[in-house]
Amino acid sequence: MNYAFGILPKRSTLSDPSKPEAGDGLAQSNDSTDVAAIARRLAAQIESCTLELPPMPGVAAEVMASSLDDQADTTRLAQLIQTDQALASHVLRVVNSPAMRASTEIVALRQAIARLGMNKIREIAVAAALSTSLFKQATYRDESEQAWRQALCAGLWAKEVARACRKNTEIAYLCGLLHNIGAPVVLRALGDISTVRLPQRDVALLLAKFGATAGDLLAREWRLPEPVIATVRWIDDFNASGQHVDSVAVASCAAHLARLMLLGELAAEPVAKLASIAHLNLYPDDVAALLELHDPIRTSMELLTV
Repeated sequence: MNYAFGILPKRSTLSDPSKPEAGDGLAQSNDSTDVAAIARRLAAQIESCTLELPPMPGVAAEVMASSLDDQADTTRLAQLIQTDQALASHVLRVVNSPAMRASTEIVALRQAIARLGMNKIREIAVAAALSTSLFKQATYRDESEQAWRQALCAGLWAKEVARACRKNTEIAYLCGLLHNIGAPVVLRALGDISTVRLPQRDVALLLAKFGATAGDLLAREWRLPEPVIATVRWIDDFNASGQHVDSVAVASCAAHLARLMLLGELAAEPVAKLASIAHLNLYPDDVAALLELHDPIRTSMELLTV
């Protein structure tokens, strides 16, 4: 199926960017910083669509679009990546890493595409573009790195979940990889709003409160495919995502798998209980087969972060 990067109207308001209420945990902090005031400022920026949004990194838009284009060819993909020398160097570094290296060194992108295929090279390119720009932070480096690992892990799991239920693996990868793009936007805003680094607990609460709506703004600004926009907005409530419910359910399942894996708690019982597993009609044998992919996915994560 072909998904185009469509032009969507920018909304003047977003649902549920409400001011913090008593009891939500945002008013208490371990230092003198007024976390509730920061939350109100974030809410106001989101409501008015004045939150600073980063530009699409490098050639990522065209590379992502090519992954959803049935007519894309290897020459065009190589040309796209080659226009960003840093990105091209990263792709070749990954391809020539010990786990992937062939008998002879690969020195050209077309060689890399011929050896690994267009899908794998696109995965490497998009992941590299996002990790080196959107998810790079100064003030909240640890939180941003954690968000990136969650994003990458979810993207890799989403492909496998989609394959298990015979869905489009290309769009699934993008939905998983981009499901939490609001996190780095919020982290960057926090760094701009206050010079005082907030306690980790407060940062987590602010990310939970504003991550989806900030991500929704960015996804629309970047004109991402509609299934990706739906995923960013409804990742925690896939049943509310309308016509894209299956894509969001795949990404939701992948995001849960990623969290469990990164916590070292990936096991059959909690996975089998996921609402997304039931929605996608995956049986115990399917879950068992997915869990066997733990090591290959961990290896892929290490390769993509070379």
